[in-house]
Amino acid sequence: MVKPKKIENMQDIERPLLIIFFLFGFSVMSWVPRFPEVKANLGLNNGEFGILVSVGGAGALLALFSVGHFVNQFGTRKFLPISATGFCLSIGIIVHLQNKWLFLICNIAIGCFIAAFNISTNAQSLTAQAELQKLVLPKTAGIWTSGALCSILLSSFLVTHVSLSLHIGILQIISLLGIYIQLFKISPFMVPPSVARESLRVTLVRVRKFRVDIFFAVFMLLAIQMEFSMADWATIYTRENLGSRPQYAALPYLVFLGFVSLGRLNIHRFTERYSNTQLLKFGALLGGGGYCIGVTLSHFLKDNPELAYWSFLLSLACSGLGSSFMAPLFINAAQERSAESYAVVIGQLGVLNNSMAFFAKALIAGVAQVAGLHIALLIPGLMLLSLVFFSDVLNKAQPN
Repeated sequence: MVKPKKIENMQDIERPLLIIFFLFGFSVMSWVPRFPEVKANLGLNNGEFGILVSVGGAGALLALFSVGHFVNQFGTRKFLPISATGFCLSIGIIVHLQNKWLFLICNIAIGCFIAAFNISTNAQSLTAQAELQKLVLPKTAGIWTSGALCSILLSSFLVTHVSLSLHIGILQIISLLGIYIQLFKISPFMVPPSVARESLRVTLVRVRKFRVDIFFAVFMLLAIQMEFSMADWATIYTRENLGSRPQYAALPYLVFLGFVSLGRLNIHRFTERYSNTQLLKFGALLGGGGYCIGVTLSHFLKDNPELAYWSFLLSLACSGLGSSFMAPLFINAAQERSAESYAVVIGQLGVLNNSMAFFAKALIAGVAQVAGLHIALLIPGLMLLSLVFFSDVLNKAQPN
């Protein structure tokens, strides 16, 4: 086994990692603003499209069950380039599809490759964080969001000028080449295979074992469901319910990601001054409460499209800032609770959250079809707001 090179200069690992996370967000979010076109190509209604998108979580579960243990067995060197190639290629293909069953298969593959890459990159980040004794995870999450933000901004400009397939195809090629270059730079520092190498049979047995508190995962789902829901529905709600023109339909989600990025890149300024309980309560009140008020106003003001649009923008600004630091706080707390490796903890927590998120997404899609999208969009806001009553969940984290 080749031992990884010791990190002597922070820039040797931090800068390439941040570029990788930027390109990761830039790639995987590229087709989200153009969901209305994808939905139209498939000839589906909101409920059907929402369910098909949600089933992509099955692919994520497949990776989350296993990749953490296989990273222990083989290191990140194998998984990072393979998974990057997988999600870039799959996203490039899926926008061409008009058959819902082929779309379903491709969407499952996207979920699998994205989850595998996410586990590997976050394990790499947590390893660097431990060695550098510096908070890295919120920064990488913020940079990922910045990449997604730039991708959506670009999509908003290109939606009326460039075809869906050409836009996504070129962007995926550029993203993949950029990721390859940065992976080459960090290759000396990649997480190595475990010293105590296990047989494949033992590794597969360990895949079935969970050490993450299910109740903790439920609270994390309440905190991060907003990100899932806005990715799926913000653009569709803006275009179909508020009647916005195509070039402005992605702007609310752009605002959401902008405030998520702002919060994540600046959370380190507050972690030493405020407790996790205080930060969680503030985020729940601002994100959940502000969002629910804004969405409700946007619906009742729909006869005045301009006011409705600005109300929705304000709701997403509140929800983006309020939910921005939730995921990094929960991931750090989960690691403190577990004796497992970084990759395994991320994978196990991801399995639980993605399993529950599937049902949450299906519920939102069903409510959207039956009661209207404006009612369905209140669900993630109420989930986030409910954390006000459980704001001490992070402080109660105890090592297993």
